[in-house]
Amino acid sequence: MMNYQEKVREAFEILEDAKIKVFTALIQVAMSSEYQDIDELLSDEKNFSFRISDFGHATDPNINTLHHVVRIMEIAEEEMIAWNGQNNLNLQGNG
Repeated sequence: MMNYQEKVREAFEILEDAKIKVFTALIQVAMSSEYQDIDELLSDEKNFSFRISDFGHATDPNINTLHHVVRIMEIAEEEMIAWNGQNNLNLQGNG
């Protein structure tokens, strides 16, 4: 049976996985609509990465909604780290 801290650690990991999935969905939605020109420019790039701030000025309401969800998830992670500490969440070197 997991103790409290183990459950908190598991919850943090689930939150991180969910954030990655939502951010991936955000990129896919953006690349097929408002950011389609960028997608075409980057079609030859194999290792291009985005930051959440890259989508902060989008006008598409779906992109805005997904952007907001990712930002809220980031805030939740930051608060969990502040409350629990990186060591307790096994984040040594990840933060």
